[in-house]
Amino acid sequence: MRVSPLVLSLLLAGCATAGGNPPATFVHSTAESRNTVVIDVREGLSRAAAMRTLTDALAANYTVEVTDPRAGFVMTAWAASTAREGVPELRYRTRFVAQFTGDDWRKLQLRQEANWARGQEWEVGFDAAQLDAMSTELRARLGRRP
Repeated sequence: MRVSPLVLSLLLAGCATAGGNPPATFVHSTAESRNTVVIDVREGLSRAAAMRTLTDALAANYTVEVTDPRAGFVMTAWAASTAREGVPELRYRTRFVAQFTGDDWRKLQLRQEANWARGQEWEVGFDAAQLDAMSTELRARLGRRP
């Protein structure tokens, strides 16, 4: 039996999207405010210590791709951060972007970005669970102490 290239490509496209739902933690959003958390940084923490703490926290679970210590900026690499049946889900990628703000660096803006591939297009959003976990971790490490 001979299968035409068009039918074959349609069959393969169907297989690629079978079970093609993003993880439940993916939130479709184009509004930057929904995927950004602002963390109050405690007094007395030097810029160098704050950068080292931020970089160490992100590097524990992600690959830090860009750092600019003078600007207080850190960005992780895009990564396939979920797995299905032990295999990385390459249609889902996430990363973090963090920057200290103000002259005194007393605030940290943490943004989480996630993309879900649907065909040739990426759906834009964020991963609520990853954002929650990392913001909790950074508040514990950098935040004001009671």
